[in-house]
Amino acid sequence: MHLKIAGDNLLERAALRLNLVPLPIAHTHLLLILARAVIEGARAGVFEALAAAPLTAADVAARCALDKAATGRLLGALTATGYLDMRGTGDGARFSLTAMSRKWMLPESPRSLHDQILFTVYEDEWIGRMGDFLRTGREVSGGGHGGAARDAEFWRLYQRAMRAIAAGAAGEVGQRTFVPRGARAMLDIGGSHGLYSVAICRRHPALSATILDLPEAIAHAAPLLAAEGLGDRVTHLPGDVLATDLGTDRYDLVFLSNVVHHFDAATNRALFARIARALRPGGAVIVQELIRPETYERTGQMGALLDLFFALTSEAGTWSLSEIASWGHAAGLSPRKPMFLRTIPGSAQQGAVKRA
Repeated sequence: MHLKIAGDNLLERAALRLNLVPLPIAHTHLLLILARAVIEGARAGVFEALAAAPLTAADVAARCALDKAATGRLLGALTATGYLDMRGTGDGARFSLTAMSRKWMLPESPRSLHDQILFTVYEDEWIGRMGDFLRTGREVSGGGHGGAARDAEFWRLYQRAMRAIAAGAAGEVGQRTFVPRGARAMLDIGGSHGLYSVAICRRHPALSATILDLPEAIAHAAPLLAAEGLGDRVTHLPGDVLATDLGTDRYDLVFLSNVVHHFDAATNRALFARIARALRPGGAVIVQELIRPETYERTGQMGALLDLFFALTSEAGTWSLSEIASWGHAAGLSPRKPMFLRTIPGSAQQGAVKRA
């Protein structure tokens, strides 16, 4: 998947092909403005104000306690970039939500990314320190997406943001994740909000799940999990995966979604060895991640950018399928064929099975 600058007419498309368009300006100046316009529109409640009916800029400004002239310019920018439709001219122009905004920007939508958009304010702080990362090679977020030093509002919004991202893929994950026959006990490492565990357990009625995550995360993820209504079938266990005893022959399935990009190769190899001990014979470990192809020439733009982002904010970055499979092989597990997710472009599940 790529973010592309497209011409609006034949002349502009020709200029792009002839390398006459200063694309670095679009990639920096313009995309920064667009990103902040979407973020601040979400923070101010602009999309929610337009949910019921079209409004003028003055109406939106009054409902959101904003300046009228500034709001008009924001609405114009959001219209030009596909978030809003506009009918009429001048002060009487009325703005309404496009289908894209109704699906992704309204908090009440089942596929809403509202909370993730709000969390981008924290991510913007980290991205702004990319120069420090490049000079030192050390992550800048304070211990993997903020560490324990972050306040309660950070953890609340982080859990809601991660759930918003997971909502679009949970159905596919529930249907397509490999679960060993007769599985009864699942460990979801770093699963916080529990949406993936819930989806998998709903698909497999005999299965129950334990979600191991940091206490700071669980404090704000617990209400999200409780709202799913699975009761004691999916529960939280506070702890640190690098220190908590995973036990021996305890689980039929161990699931890790977007976890291993936080750790370096040595840490992941050690983690897989502990997971292998925790699996019952015939059990499986499933790693779900954005995948880094073997060469950057073959990678998508999103994968390469997120590899940089995860390295900036964690201890490693994205991993290739062969690297993930090698950790299972080193732990005595038999790697499975990877499964590529349709709902998260660039993501796949790499599994491995403990021999019976």
